[in-house]
Amino acid sequence: MPINIWGLLPYALNMNTKIFLKTLGEKIKAVRKSKGLSQEKLAELSGLHPTYISDVERGKVNASIYSCFLIIKALGISFTELINLAGNKEVEREVAVISGLIRELDKKKQKIILAAVHGMIKAVQDV
Repeated sequence: MPINIWGLLPYALNMNTKIFLKTLGEKIKAVRKSKGLSQEKLAELSGLHPTYISDVERGKVNASIYSCFLIIKALGISFTELINLAGNKEVEREVAVISGLIRELDKKKQKIILAAVHGMIKAVQDV
């Protein structure tokens, strides 16, 4: 099945590596659990070490494309399903619009907006 990389690009470009790896790992863990598989069983099915599976799920390692291939094959999902981190499409559209508006601002205003957004996210997470 061909991968629509252009559909994934906006998410990859707007996500830092640490967040991307954590989100990817969480997705792998969620799919694994939904299929009733332990990390050990996924490791066995994929031919990878259980500790490596744990590290991938926690976003601690940057898994190679081949390791991701082995994991998705063992999970019985497509690469596109694994990488589809978009979630709520309405929210993603709003984020894209807001991102575009922020890009139109000068650097000083961008920093102010980003600092405010980070502060709001932290406040919401602490609730």
